[in-house]
Amino acid sequence: MTLTKTLRMFGIITTLLGSAATQSFALPANQIETVYFSNTTYTTEIGYVVRACNGVVYQQGKTSRYRATSSTPCATSQPLNEIRCYVDNRLTTCPANICDSPLFDCH
Repeated sequence: MTLTKTLRMFGIITTLLGSAATQSFALPANQIETVYFSNTTYTTEIGYVVRACNGVVYQQGKTSRYRATSSTPCATSQPLNEIRCYVDNRLTTCPANICDSPLFDCH
């Protein structure tokens, strides 16, 4: 009887750990980009944080209470109208045909 209780308790603990691991490794549904500014004028950027669709967090600079946040869905069944791109070393979204423009040099 003691062995049965031990096995049952082991099964419960394994189930709980398995569900916790599944939740902790789930990828986000949206990419979140937060840009931080120095004051209420929102003119001087002091840092940013990007929580990417692959789960990686990119951060540079400082954070503050003055921030602007944007969200981009990670997976979509609609045709791709925008792509993720860097403009002035900042991750943003651009039109999918941006490389057709002579104003941009695409690599």
